Amino acid sequence: MKHFILSLLQIKENNIDCTNTTVEEISHKGIKSLFITAKLTYIPTHCPDCGCMNAEYSIVKNGTRASRITLPHISGLPAFLKLTKQRYLCKDCGHSFTAETPIVEKYCHISTRTRQWIAHQCDQRLTEKYISEMASVSTTTVRRVIEETAHAIRQRPTHTLPAHLCFDEFKSVKSVDTAMSFIFCDAVSHRVIDIVEDRKQYALTRYFLRYDRSVRHKVKTVTVDMYAPYFHVIQACFPKAKIIIDKFHLVQALNRELNRTRIQVMNQYRHRDRPLYNKFKRYWKLLLKPPNHLTRTEYKKYRLFSEWKSTDSIAQYLLNVDETLNANYDYAHALSDALRQGHMEQFKALIQTSHAAPLSPGMRRVLRTFKKYAPHIEQTLHYPKLTNGPLEGINNSIKALKRVAFGYRNFAHFRDRILLMTRLYQPEIKRAPNSRKAS
Repeated sequence: MKHFILSLLQIKENNIDCTNTTVEEISHKGIKSLFITAKLTYIPTHCPDCGCMNAEYSIVKNGTRASRITLPHISGLPAFLKLTKQRYLCKDCGHSFTAETPIVEKYCHISTRTRQWIAHQCDQRLTEKYISEMASVSTTTVRRVIEETAHAIRQRPTHTLPAHLCFDEFKSVKSVDTAMSFIFCDAVSHRVIDIVEDRKQYALTRYFLRYDRSVRHKVKTVTVDMYAPYFHVIQACFPKAKIIIDKFHLVQALNRELNRTRIQVMNQYRHRDRPLYNKFKRYWKLLLKPPNHLTRTEYKKYRLFSEWKSTDSIAQYLLNVDETLNANYDYAHALSDALRQGHMEQFKALIQTSHAAPLSPGMRRVLRTFKKYAPHIEQTLHYPKLTNGPLEGINNSIKALKRVAFGYRNFAHFRDRILLMTRLYQPEIKRAPNSRKAS
C-alpha cells in the first residue's frame, strides 16, 4: 500500500511514512478535492543550527507540525498531501527544527512537481488565471514561478552569441515607446536569445555593446527586414557580420506596390465603369500570383464574365486596361522570379533598365531601395536558407498569447512569458546553415 501511494504521487522519498495513510474526498473552497495523509520522520545526523552531530541522543523528537502541500491533480480532482512533519530539539544549542523533504521547498506549501507542471503549462498559449485554476494555486504563485523560471533561462550579455542571428520586432505593451519591442534569435536553432524593450537605434546599440568585443566579432550573418536602424546597429556592433535582407520582405514590397497601383486604377472606374470596377475588386489575387501559376488552357465560366475564361486571360484583360499597371506587373514578377531563382545578375539588369518603363512612383521608390541595398540582397541569395521565417512564426505565437490574455500592461511580465513559451522546450539544432557558395 505504501509503495502504491508513493508511486501514484510520484514521490521518491523514503522518509515519508504512508503506513496509516487515508485518502478522503473533502470539499475544499467549494470544490471536491482529494486529501492524502502521511507522516515525515527520520533520524537527523546533525543540528542545522549549531552543526553538532547527533551523538548520545543530543537531538530528540519535539512534537510534530502539520502541513498541507498542494499536489498536481489526480483523476481530475485537486489533490493535497496532509503531511505531518516531525520536529526535533537540539539539547546542545536549544534550537528546534523541522524535518525537511525534497518534494517541497522549505517554507513552501506547493510541491516541486506542481511548480514544474506550472512552468510546463506556461510554454503554451494559456492565460495565467487558467493555469492557476488548473493547479489549484493563486495567480500570484503562477506569476512567481514564471519569474523564477524565466530568470534561470534568460541569457546574459556576458555569454556568447550564435554565429547567425535574426532581428525583428513585435507589437508590445502600451508603456513601451512606439509600442514596439525588439526580439532576436539564433537563425540556425531558432532559439530566442533575448527581448529588448525598445527597438530604437540608440537603445539597441547600448544593449549590444554590453557584449564583449570578441563575442560580437564572431557573428557571421544577421538577417533583418528593411528597417533602416537595424543596418546602423549591425555596422556599429557587428562589424564583421554580413547583412541578409529577408527575401519575404523583398517580395512583399513588390506585391504591396503592385496592389496599390491596382487599387488606384480600380478607383478610377468606381463611377465610370462599375462592371470593370467589380472585376478589379473580385480578381485582385490573380495579379499577385506568379504568372506560371495561372492556367492558360483550362477555360471555364467565371462570374462577371459572359464568355469562358482562363485565369491567365482574366489577368491579361485587367492588365490591358492601364499601361502603368501592366509595367508594374511585369517588373514585380520578373524581380520576384529572379529572387526565387537566385539570379543576381538578372535582378540587377532589371533594375538598371527600369528607367525606360512607365512604372508608378511607388514602384520606382521600391527599386531605388533595392538598388541601395543591392550588396545585402546579394548576401540574401548567397544564404538562401537563412531567413526571418522562424522569427515571424514566433511573432505570430506572441500575438496569439497577447490575444488570449486580453493584453499585457507590464513589459517585464510579457517578456518572461515569451521567453518561457519560446525557450523552455526546444531542440538545440534544427538544421545547419546553407549557402550557394562556400561560406
